[in-house]
Order: sequence, then structure tokens, then C-alpha cells
Amino acid sequence: MTKYPVLDGHCDTAVELWRKGESLAENSGQVSLAQAAAFPAYVQFFAFCTVWIENEQTDEERFASAMAYFSEQLRKHSIPLCRTSADVSAILRKGGVGAVLSIEGAEAFDCDPGRLEELAARGVRMIAPVWNAENALAGSCMTGGGLTAQGREFVRRAQRAGIIVDVSHSSERAFWDICELAEKPIVASHSNAKAVCGHVRNLTDEQFRAICDLGGTAGLNLYAPFLNASGHASMDDVRRHFEHFLERDGDGHLALGGDLDGCDVLPDGMHGLRDYALLERNFENWGFGEQIVRNLFYQSLEKVVKLCIM
Repeated sequence: MTKYPVLDGHCDTAVELWRKGESLAENSGQVSLAQAAAFPAYVQFFAFCTVWIENEQTDEERFASAMAYFSEQLRKHSIPLCRTSADVSAILRKGGVGAVLSIEGAEAFDCDPGRLEELAARGVRMIAPVWNAENALAGSCMTGGGLTAQGREFVRRAQRAGIIVDVSHSSERAFWDICELAEKPIVASHSNAKAVCGHVRNLTDEQFRAICDLGGTAGLNLYAPFLNASGHASMDDVRRHFEHFLERDGDGHLALGGDLDGCDVLPDGMHGLRDYALLERNFENWGFGEQIVRNLFYQSLEKVVKLCIM
């Protein structure tokens, strides 16, 4: 059992449940309601990334199918969909489990900024414009390239619609384009420190500083290759990334973004969501103060939610 509520900015569980036909209650993956019972409260941004899946459906059809399956899981297990910051905060304060919808890769809605208000009405509260492949909005961390004119319209309309813009998979050029346009905080929902592990998915110190200056957060990603270039990681690697960001005035701008069910290799001793209790114990044993750990576990990202979602 953890002392702190958990607000996590990114997992891929919703799509994995759809792909495998499994239950949110208990399943073969890294996130389940059974594991969430380890926390006094748990709110999760459930990301829908379907662009990498190859089947007979279009990107939009895959997204619609995965969304319908997950919505039924929420209904079946009486898990509320958080549409407002008040919804999120109420669960974090009173206890229980809540879900927030997120999209990773705008191919899910044909990269059409004109559909953002529709998505917001359906409860989507965070969108990463790209996954690893560039699209009509922007270049990715794997391809390079900045925002297109369509991508610029996307950023403006998303923030005005109450949707958080997630830069985790964006190219550096697209990242800086987004920062230039941003009227509200942005997040890198599941990205670590490039100075500690040089993976292309991680953030430079300059990028992290820009996120902080905008009032946003970076979410600690637990995928081992993003923690250690060897592909094998320990809890000490998690600490190294956290300390690196803290030393750059990052307190209040660091969140959880475990990337669970989107990564097959976690740090030694971690197997899934319930092991956030192990994470909590380690941070306490390392001597981080209660407020720093509380910020990491939920308060930093909650502040962004309040500023962006309303």
C-alpha cells in the first residue's frame, strides 16, 4: 500500500486490453484494477496509440474499436471517466479509481484539428500529435521535422479545447515550435533525461527547462532502455534521472509517466503498477522529502490538469 495517491500521465493499457480481449479488472498486463488497490487513490491517463498496429482496419477504425472496448470496460467495472480537473481532484482526495482519455498519434482522427472539439466532448484530455512516425501535423523524434501549418492549428485549438498537448514523441524542432505557440502548460508525459541516458525519446536539459517555464511536467518513464543505454535498469537509474531533473529546479515539474503496458522491460524488482509502492519506498529511503515525493506521485501533474482542463 502506498501513502500517496497516484496520478500517472501515460499507460498503453487500453489498447492492450482491446488487442487481447482482456479485462481491466485483472489481466496479463502491467495495469489492472486489482493492482490499483495498492493505492489510496489512482487516476490514470489511458493513451490510445493504434498507428503501429497493422490489420485490415484504418487508423481511425482501430481507434474507434479500441475506444469502444475500453469504454465498455469502464462501464462494466464502474470506473468514472474524468472530464474535468474537479473530477480528477475529487478522486485524488476522496479515494477510488478514475480514468482520463489520451491519444498518442493524431492519425486516430485523421490529423484533423477540426475534430478536436468533438474529441474533447467525448472526454479526451491529452493528445500527443505524433508517435514515432511523422504525420500531417509534425515530425517525430525518429524522423525530425517541425510542425506543419496544420500542426500549428492543432496546438492552438487543442489547448483552447481543454486538451493537454503531449510532446513526448515530438522531434526537437516540433517541440520548440509547440513551445513557441503554447498558451498553457505542455507535458512530456513519459520522457526521461537525455543527459543521463542519451535515447532519442528523452529530453535535453533545455527542453526540460522550457517545459518548467511553461508550468508543465515531465513524466518519469520506467522503460529500461530509456533509463539506461545498456537496456537493463535498476531503481538507481530511476533515481539518477529524477535527481538530474531536480538539480535543474525541477521540483513541482516531475510526474509519474510509467509507460506501463507500453514497455516490456522495467527496472529490477518492478513488474507492474503495484510496484509503485516499491518506487515510493525507494524515494523515501533515498532521503527525498515528503513534499517532493508527493509532487512526483500526483500534485505536479494535478496542477497542470487544473490549468489546462478546467
